[in-house]
Amino acid sequence: MDTTLVLSFAAAAGLALLPEAIAVPRASLRRSPIAFALHVVAIVFVCLCLLLITGRVRFSAFVAIALVALLAGVSNAKYASLREPFVFTDLSLFSQLFAHPRLYLPFLSAGTVAAIIVGIAVVIGGFVADTPMGNRPFGAIVIAAAVCLAAAYLLAARLPLTLNPSDDQKRHGFFAVFIAYLLNGMKPATPRQLRDALATGPFATGAPRSTPDVILIQSESFFDARRLTESIAPAILHHFDTARRESVQYGELTVPAWGANTMRTEFAVLTGVEGAQLGYARFYPYAFVRSACASLASWFKRGGYQTRAIHPYYADFFGRERAFKHLQIDRFLDIASFKDAPRAGPYVGDMAVAESILSTLDEPRDKPAFIFVMTMENHGPLHLEPVHAGEGAAFHTLGDDARWRDLTAYLRHLANADAMLGRLLSALRARRRDTVLCFYGDHVPALPHVFGELGREPVRSDYFIWRNYGEAPATNEALCAEQLGLTLIRALEPGLPGGAPARTLHPMTEQ
Repeated sequence: MDTTLVLSFAAAAGLALLPEAIAVPRASLRRSPIAFALHVVAIVFVCLCLLLITGRVRFSAFVAIALVALLAGVSNAKYASLREPFVFTDLSLFSQLFAHPRLYLPFLSAGTVAAIIVGIAVVIGGFVADTPMGNRPFGAIVIAAAVCLAAAYLLAARLPLTLNPSDDQKRHGFFAVFIAYLLNGMKPATPRQLRDALATGPFATGAPRSTPDVILIQSESFFDARRLTESIAPAILHHFDTARRESVQYGELTVPAWGANTMRTEFAVLTGVEGAQLGYARFYPYAFVRSACASLASWFKRGGYQTRAIHPYYADFFGRERAFKHLQIDRFLDIASFKDAPRAGPYVGDMAVAESILSTLDEPRDKPAFIFVMTMENHGPLHLEPVHAGEGAAFHTLGDDARWRDLTAYLRHLANADAMLGRLLSALRARRRDTVLCFYGDHVPALPHVFGELGREPVRSDYFIWRNYGEAPATNEALCAEQLGLTLIRALEPGLPGGAPARTLHPMTEQ
């Protein structure tokens, strides 16, 4: 029986290379001995754990192979939409999959879903067909599993990684990289590295010298889509263009996300720390925020500001509710504050968010306000939204071909984001209190097929910093997301960008 066990698990380690071969980007067959060894001990460890549970040798080996196939299939679905393989922090989002299925399940192709269903059926059949061991050596299995786990930790620590998932996968293979990220990333060093980076970040010290109200808006999937093609109507971003002309500074924004992973850009803006300083926490930073830390919100709070967040979705999504408290945001208005708000598609419309911002500004208070806003309207999947015949003509001249259906849906929401800006700019111009508005996009939309048709591959979003005081010529400067917060701080301080001194602030209750 021992021989059967060893041969079965050795065969599983070898056969698991076959389903792994479907993972994209494709891995080189010329891998290091460390990568191969990590692959083997990880598969054997999985087999041993399954054997402890089921007592079935061949079934355990088969499930280990099927697990690799499942992870590779899910990884491919993610890569097709977001240009990034499946990484260890995605495991923590499985609960979100069931709580918010519309945000995830539509990105799985029919073939992937069918393969998962067939795989589940085969696994159940395999369990029934296989014969359990007569006398399971629990002690020996536990010891062997512990040895494999220890070996996996040692190998993962020695595997040379860039923390660019695509590059690492090409070099070392999908499963070895997934396991290495998981084991390395879950060490105590990961939250410690994040904590140290924030402790020495740009917002760890200092406080505002002036006290205008500050609104920071993260617009879902916003970028100037007119860069894609001249076929998109120039007037679609009329208010955005006005804001840029009147702004202190504007330009393109390099963000650490593409098509999704909003929290990466969000975290970069709120902390001023680039991903390279975060180590493995870069993939899902909120998961590792476990105590009070420095942020743009804490910087404003030291200056006597009220700190607020507005997001017309669920506060627990991405763990924001917990993380924002540690980032020193005092009050979070989530979907519960938008019960009767009008929708634009499946989500709360951007115009309703604008009204929420203005209502928050109008609240009686004796402190200046810092309001961080995350919109939701333009969140995909766009291919689930209805598009009527002829609707695209309002936004582009590409016609009603099915190729442009998702683009039409996207541009519809982009126009609504522009209308939100128009509403805010009009209201803020009329305010008697000095107010700064910073607006940026978290990432480009997940429209790879549209970009392919147009022969473009956008990667940057856009930003501007506008204020209703201190006239200054607009400066066009490209930034990285982690630079935006510091740039915003400079824009509100007298004598910095714009050069004009801030006017005397009116009382908080006078709007």
